Amino acid sequence: MFNTNISLYGIMLVISLFSNVIVVLCIYQKYNLTRDEVIGALVYENVGIIIGAKFLTYLENLNIYKNFDFLNIGLTSYGALLGAIICLFIFKIQFKKKAKDIYYTFLPSIPLMYAIGKIGCFLVGCCYGMEYNGLGNIIYNYSSNAPKNISLFPVQILETIIFTLIFIYTIKKTIKNKFNNKELGIFITLCGTAKFLLDFLRMKTTSNIFSTNQVLSLIFIFVGIFIFMKYLKEEND
Repeated sequence: MFNTNISLYGIMLVISLFSNVIVVLCIYQKYNLTRDEVIGALVYENVGIIIGAKFLTYLENLNIYKNFDFLNIGLTSYGALLGAIICLFIFKIQFKKKAKDIYYTFLPSIPLMYAIGKIGCFLVGCCYGMEYNGLGNIIYNYSSNAPKNISLFPVQILETIIFTLIFIYTIKKTIKNKFNNKELGIFITLCGTAKFLLDFLRMKTTSNIFSTNQVLSLIFIFVGIFIFMKYLKEEND
């Protein structure tokens, strides 16, 4: 007998990773990468996504996990992003590629991957929103993640919408060959700002002023602004 209890989150995760492959294969020819190099880099990236997502979850929940149980530890989006960036950097060093060619090829699909992943979160009730009784509220009765019988803000759906719009903006710039360091700075700033603000709409689980996601978001915002200002300075010199 086959197990028909398929995880909806797992399905969306697979679709998310597959969407990344499609986008990368559609745009890589704009940069100095061969098809074989792109396939190799995709392997590096996906390894980084999985390991990074699980490792950051482990570090954030040391009081819950007694050891690094790889199969049973959950995933976190910033861990996935950082893992992907690190592994792509390793690929860049190992195969002597330009950072621009690697990151301009792989970054545009990140918001799309995140947007699809958030649909999975919405379906299973993880990363749930704050208590909310207004229009569009969601109540989970059968989720093992979200509190039951409480009206919640559908923050996951809002995240999907916003990050889909960021993806559309970025991929249009890429297709028109306008994704440069200025747009990279805007891209990073937009993603960081969106994550920072949207986290206020989630159910607060600690007494800290900012969550780990928000602290990391602030770092990304500053990095994005720095890249943008550096581009403007070089353009004016």
